[in-house]
Amino acid sequence: MSEMKRSGKGFFTEILSSLRNLLIARDVLPLRHIRRDYLHYFFVFPVAMILINAQDFFLPGGADLFGLSQTTVTFLAFVAGAIIMFALSTKENITAISKISALIAAAGLVPWLFLPNGAASLFCSALIMAGVGGCVSTGSFSYVFMLNNAERFFGGALMLLLIESLELADELFPIQDIWRKLGALGLVAVLCVCMLLSKKNDYAGAGENTARKFHPSIWLALYLFLSYFAIRITGFHAPAFAHPADAQLWGVLALALTTLCVTLQAIFKRSAWTLCNVFFLSSILGHVLWYAKLPQGAYLFSELKELGFVIALYLVGSVTNKFCDFRMHKLLVLLTMTACGILYAGIEILDGIMPTQTLAAVTAGILFAVFLLLSTAYSQHLFFADWSKEFRLIRMYPSGETAPSSNVVKQKLRPSLDDTPLSPREKQLVLLLLRGMTLRQAAPELGLTVSTVATYSKAIYKKLNINSRAELFLMFGYVQPSEISGSSAED
Repeated sequence: MSEMKRSGKGFFTEILSSLRNLLIARDVLPLRHIRRDYLHYFFVFPVAMILINAQDFFLPGGADLFGLSQTTVTFLAFVAGAIIMFALSTKENITAISKISALIAAAGLVPWLFLPNGAASLFCSALIMAGVGGCVSTGSFSYVFMLNNAERFFGGALMLLLIESLELADELFPIQDIWRKLGALGLVAVLCVCMLLSKKNDYAGAGENTARKFHPSIWLALYLFLSYFAIRITGFHAPAFAHPADAQLWGVLALALTTLCVTLQAIFKRSAWTLCNVFFLSSILGHVLWYAKLPQGAYLFSELKELGFVIALYLVGSVTNKFCDFRMHKLLVLLTMTACGILYAGIEILDGIMPTQTLAAVTAGILFAVFLLLSTAYSQHLFFADWSKEFRLIRMYPSGETAPSSNVVKQKLRPSLDDTPLSPREKQLVLLLLRGMTLRQAAPELGLTVSTVATYSKAIYKKLNINSRAELFLMFGYVQPSEISGSSAED
């Protein structure tokens, strides 16, 4: 018995220690890490998700088919398009499938813009959503394998903020159908341009991980992802998450708080674990305020809990990029969608057995308690794993490939600037500096004055979070002692 007590005491001591460590864990997600050359991949997934989540906003109409509402028909078309295009996607044909999906959406959109509500308009709406479904599927590959950490996080944040803004605008202002159609035109146009710009060569070398089993960090990220859906699905049935009739100003406040959370995350560089707690606590506070007979406050936190989707998506994308190849990514998506389907069905059954509000509150409380009990695992396998420093770099490195360390001199490491936020001109200067040139020697090579080159040099250091030429060599190339001492005087 005494051994069991000591064991239990040790377990909770370890959890408390992990919690203290997680509170000081950090991420680096600066906006400058969003690469202009990858903007077409950055926008694909958010734009496609906006279209599916706000389809009632963008596809107005009252037609039905075989007794099914337009929303149901278009959603089924979206699911069909997503499944078919996902099943067909491979590393070799991913860009072709992307373009086909975009063209299907465009083929439905063009006639839909001019058709009155009716059967023909409904068919075109379904065609649009089938194409969007294909874009979501192929966009999931670019989200995982093309984007870096900052792009994943801010892309998800952009998606959430725009969806909440559209929902709020629909409540605050009367919006005519013509403006909704123009909004759909704009988003589908952006989607098509992004898909048509995707190139097969961009995927060369992506997803070449040879692992044959899921890393523990993937299961931990999946727990957060499925926790979000479990809380969201139970919230469909819970009065606490219902939309009060007089809550428009609370919706504005919720949007402001969500924006503030994203901004603070970028400024203070806290770990994603912090926003995970914001998600769980928002869900629980929503129920607490409803029981306290404050439905507007409950609605406020029910909106704020949507941060859970952004942060779970970010973590799943990051660890999948680190540990999965294309085949494992497809398996992971199938596993996740199956689990979500089981959640929907299981919660529907439980809804008929126990009170809906109780079901939702108990679900949120249990999931948060398990999340805290898993703190040791999150610390060991995710936020303080031996590779966790990559959360603070521009990108993750595939399993088996180690990230460059500023403390270890990398012999004969060739400069690779593709994943930096530098402009083309700044990249040219970096290459000249890595060849050992001084700023005075680099200026005529670039056709610039020495003062202009010095300004570029300062901008480069700021964007790369370094302070000297020595650190530049450590980041991109082999450092000679003479180069370090010579550059120090110049810097």
